[in-house]
Amino acid sequence: PPRTDTLRDIPLVVRDTATIQSAMLSIDTNTHRTVIVVNDEDVVVGTLSDGDIRKALLDGRLFTTPVHRVMNPDFIALTLEERDRAAVIFDEHRIFLIPVIDEHGKLLDILTAY
Repeated sequence: PPRTDTLRDIPLVVRDTATIQSAMLSIDTNTHRTVIVVNDEDVVVGTLSDGDIRKALLDGRLFTTPVHRVMNPDFIALTLEERDRAAVIFDEHRIFLIPVIDEHGKLLDILTAY
């Protein structure tokens, strides 16, 4: 998993104000088909997959649409103490990224399926 102090700079995370186009570039770069969406306080507010973007574009959304309008706010997250459950969750839910959060929802780390 990536180091916590660089989460803001890696293509696994986008701000909720980022555009769909920006998120697409991050997804293309990170090869996990998903990004974690955070607000200005680094609180995880959703996830956005390439499938979510495809649906949004088919629904007429523009590349300039902010991701908070098309993200999935119903996401799976784990606490530091729950990290050992990740393998089962990846397998059962067929997801590629799981945010690790603190008690306030702030992003601490990201677990990847591969």
